[in-house]
Amino acid sequence: MQKKIVAILLLSIAITAQAGFIDGNTLVKYMAQWEIAAAKNPSADFMSAGEYRGYLLGVVDLSDQILFCTPDNSNARQLGAVVAAYLKANPARWSEPAQKLVIAALAQSFPCKK
Repeated sequence: MQKKIVAILLLSIAITAQAGFIDGNTLVKYMAQWEIAAAKNPSADFMSAGEYRGYLLGVVDLSDQILFCTPDNSNARQLGAVVAAYLKANPARWSEPAQKLVIAALAQSFPCKK
């Protein structure tokens, strides 16, 4: 329980400190290129696709098993697809910090068992 409280406090500080760094609108642009790259389309902007994957995995590394609990056998492609589906279903939230949206998507799909 203490780990969760500390993690939430740290994330609150991080979200406040970097609220304008990457927002959902930017993450959606990166996500679109990630989807094009995943389809093996050579016209993809692979730098933006990598930004999506890297951002997503950074949030997972920071928050997994604290704010959400991904399955042991999950991989970057699956997690990317989960977040992409959430972003597509929630365009009204795109102005929010990207970190908040990634956490919401993964917490909805992979809640920790209490």
